[in-house]
Amino acid sequence: MTVHTDSRQQAFLEFLRFAVDENAVEPQSIATLDWEELLSFGVEQTIIGILFHGLKKMRPDGPNRPDKYMVAKWFATSEYLVAENRQAYRDAAALTRYLYGKAGIKSCVLKGQGNAMMYPDPYMRTPGDIDLWTDRDTVPLLKFILSEQPDAGIEYHHVDFSGFTKTPAEIHFFPSFMGNLFHEYRLRKYFERVKSQQFTRIVTLPDNAGRICVPTDSFNRVFQMSHIMHHFYFEGVGLRQIIDYYYLLKRGFTDEERREEDRLLGRIGMRRFAGGVMWVLHEVLGLEERLLLVPTDEKFGRLLMREMLLAGNFGHHDTRYAFGGGKSPYVQYFIETFRNLHFAMLSPSETIWGRPVSRWWHMLYKAWLRRQVKK
Repeated sequence: MTVHTDSRQQAFLEFLRFAVDENAVEPQSIATLDWEELLSFGVEQTIIGILFHGLKKMRPDGPNRPDKYMVAKWFATSEYLVAENRQAYRDAAALTRYLYGKAGIKSCVLKGQGNAMMYPDPYMRTPGDIDLWTDRDTVPLLKFILSEQPDAGIEYHHVDFSGFTKTPAEIHFFPSFMGNLFHEYRLRKYFERVKSQQFTRIVTLPDNAGRICVPTDSFNRVFQMSHIMHHFYFEGVGLRQIIDYYYLLKRGFTDEERREEDRLLGRIGMRRFAGGVMWVLHEVLGLEERLLLVPTDEKFGRLLMREMLLAGNFGHHDTRYAFGGGKSPYVQYFIETFRNLHFAMLSPSETIWGRPVSRWWHMLYKAWLRRQVKK
């Protein structure tokens, strides 16, 4: 595996591959690894727990193991993740119970703690928000949420519901969306077609934290690809989301599921992007070829890898584009459009014909939603 990186980043990626691949042997570059810099890399990509898993795989008496003080620093950081995960598991179960007990609303957890349970250690993934998708239609659901939390922020595909739990939470009207509105229409038709199946798979959380509902693997393979793609074009995406997909594909699928999902990804304009993700999974993380969902696309894969290393998790470490900082939505719109023009040759439907138009549609749709809930 060779990615266009400097030797320092190459060593980080080789260690990451060692960490996620249970059959991998320690890479030669581990002998010169700067553990302090690797820790910073883990923070930028929000993959500290995964890298610490790799450190624990090393031979205790091996010559390349960091000294006890550095090990202690890594251990302390990873223990903080364990505490965060425990809180997130409890909050996900509590919010699930609350919605069902209060209004009979069935829900499933998107990504987050559902993904964490696919990892070798359910406490090694850095947790984020709690994202729930429910069995209710948008307007009735939104009216209920606003009756519970009147100042909840309404976005295009979710409403914030963070006052009930310590972990920030979002209640989704639909799981994800596209920049190209035609492709989004097809994606949302797929979501509606399989929706009823997503509220029946109940899992018990670690340490008796409670129970939640998680989507099917088939649904996740489509939804989580759309989530990765959305964030790539919106602000940037990091290695955590790619590693989520790695452990999802490690669970396996049938040849029939592969053919069906390959065809679906093509219909909703995600097949080439998915090929780039497959290239990263195979070439960088070592995922077996038999577990790749679509054929690899090296050109898109190298672009994706370069962007992830430059931007970090959700683009938070990208110094090229001035996202955030309280800028007006219009300024953000032009920054996002300018950024996406760099990807136009590989993905014109999403960058040229999609997102510049869809952002205006989002604004109109949110205004319509606000009027509906006031009726």
